[in-house]
Amino acid sequence: MLVLPIVTGGRVLNVQIRLKNVKKIRQGVSYDDAKESDIIVNREKFSESSYANIKDDNATIDFIRSKSMLYPRDFLVTTKEQRDSTLYDVYRVSQPPKAVNRKLDKLYSKAINDLRKEIPNRKVNNQASKFKPKGRCISFEDLGIDKQLSEENLAKLQRIVREENPSRWPQLFEREGIADIPQTLSFINNFECIIISDYNIPEKDFQEVIKLFSIINSREYRNFKKYYHTAKSNTEIYNRIDYANRIIYDRPLNLFKNEDKAKQLVKVREENYNGRISA
Repeated sequence: MLVLPIVTGGRVLNVQIRLKNVKKIRQGVSYDDAKESDIIVNREKFSESSYANIKDDNATIDFIRSKSMLYPRDFLVTTKEQRDSTLYDVYRVSQPPKAVNRKLDKLYSKAINDLRKEIPNRKVNNQASKFKPKGRCISFEDLGIDKQLSEENLAKLQRIVREENPSRWPQLFEREGIADIPQTLSFINNFECIIISDYNIPEKDFQEVIKLFSIINSREYRNFKKYYHTAKSNTEIYNRIDYANRIIYDRPLNLFKNEDKAKQLVKVREENYNGRISA
């Protein structure tokens, strides 16, 4: 699970960030021509490609784009196998958004790899429903979005939108060096954020925990401090993203959903099918 920590309403929240255009199309299956934890694009497999041996965070999105150049279609992602089983689930994923920069590509690659690392029906003490997988923290600051959405760049954006004809915006954005702002908004809109209701804490309590651990300057203190900084930074940068979206499109970003509202009934096949996989 990719976790985007934020601070809002006086609470520190854990928010799951994931791709929107993803659908689980098979559950509990095993195919002769598909391995677990793989990506299949136009019948080409990530596990059998040279990209699988590249130590690069963006190897997955580079593979997807390279195998989609002639035929840009939806592609498939298989999860890890279930515990004590050879069965896995299969996701259908839409084509990745247009490239903006390598750091944002890294976010997309992380989201795809998160699907690949999923373990279906994972259980702890024979109880599956309440188990939450290990979270991997996402920082907008590490993705460089804060630099793109500086106060200076937002002021340029606002001036152009207010004073110029929309037909001239792309040209003026390019001239002012802010063309990556609408591109970033378009990229980010491929994701959604699900507020995990069971995992939040009052900000004051979190600050007290950090203060308590600061006395011994332990690894826990440094981790808590870094996490809190990331949450505060993510909140500030998200507000900038939302502000830019309002300037250009005159509407809020609306990435966030409550966990209950995000749940949808999806009809899936629950069978062990030893056949062939196809997109």
